[in-house]
Amino acid sequence: MASFDEVFRLAANPGPDRKIPGAVLVAADRSGKICYLNCQGTTSVDEALAQPITSDHTFWIASCTKLMTTIAVLRCVDKGLLHLDEDISPVLPEFKNPDILVGFDSNTVEPRFQKASNKITLRQLLTHSSGMGYSFASPKLVWWRKWVENDPESFKGNLTKQFNLPLIYDPGEGWEYSVSVDWAGQMVERVNGGVRLGDYMKQHIWDPLDMKSTTFRAFENGNEHIRDRLCPMTRRTGSGILKTAPPYRRYDWKDDYGGQGVCCSPNDFIKLLGAVLKNDGTVLMKETVEMMFQPHLSDDSYLNAHMAKSIESGMLRSGVESYAWNFGLGGILNMKDVDGLCKKGAMTWSGYANTYWWVDPSAGTCGMYASQLLTTPSDPVSLDLYLAFRRHVYQQFASK
Repeated sequence: MASFDEVFRLAANPGPDRKIPGAVLVAADRSGKICYLNCQGTTSVDEALAQPITSDHTFWIASCTKLMTTIAVLRCVDKGLLHLDEDISPVLPEFKNPDILVGFDSNTVEPRFQKASNKITLRQLLTHSSGMGYSFASPKLVWWRKWVENDPESFKGNLTKQFNLPLIYDPGEGWEYSVSVDWAGQMVERVNGGVRLGDYMKQHIWDPLDMKSTTFRAFENGNEHIRDRLCPMTRRTGSGILKTAPPYRRYDWKDDYGGQGVCCSPNDFIKLLGAVLKNDGTVLMKETVEMMFQPHLSDDSYLNAHMAKSIESGMLRSGVESYAWNFGLGGILNMKDVDGLCKKGAMTWSGYANTYWWVDPSAGTCGMYASQLLTTPSDPVSLDLYLAFRRHVYQQFASK
């Protein structure tokens, strides 16, 4: 049987059997020291754009941004500026009396609403149990967009307009992957005098960890070192062919989207993961980091039903075959050991362009798989490589 390193090399090797354009795999141990680093392939399948991929290249990390935003939110909780179980509407008046989209009239196709019975809390925002959704993923919200003739493309860059959506269930009484962490990022801005989320993160997270290749605004002056090393996008066609693709989103949006907006190098992101794993007080109080890895859904049945049935569950659970899940503060939690892969309490999440991360406190490892490959809803080839990477790290470096 070929070694994992050889499997990874062949997957990214230019030629007719190439499976991915390139990827960076990096892992660290409990001390924060990098224990594994492997870069294979190129930044693009276009020979005119292709460079050997490195851990200094920058990637749009998409929903991996949510971990950073959660940490920023929890800093505000530590400071007493925000509270996990209080009504969010004093900070976000947009949700003072929210509507729930319950369906559509069978004759007129007009949407039907009812008022929410429960208040939305910050804990619900961070665990995707707030009643919010994504308008590209929720069938109800897709139809609502059509009814209001509301083109989300026209709002992109303006978070409060783009994500001004009705709820799709009563807060705390369901689970749906959603825009809620973007709104949590808005709360950080508003309780800190209107500071931009990226500026807050730079002061309290990125600079303390010496993360110099991380930003929401890659195309602003002063960020040329990030922009010039940004990997182009590749997409996999329905027939499996790899082709160069335009960026999934623009990098000059007005607002800092805490659920999806950061560009970052793997060298930087592993510093963040290592700080969380070490829990040395660099970015959060020790007890707050411990709280991140506790289950925060009092009823996990909604989440587990979603993971078992939803078409995007492979991406949301990063391909891990387990049906014992809860949600922490920052990502999804394995509630049982997965043999050869992770210990109970491991947290993981992913990003749309096939970026993945995990932190496994009991095993003493953390890591990132970074690529820029667009597929919908998830890419089986990338998931298989990511899981093989995790198994390799677990076998070689996990605490026994």
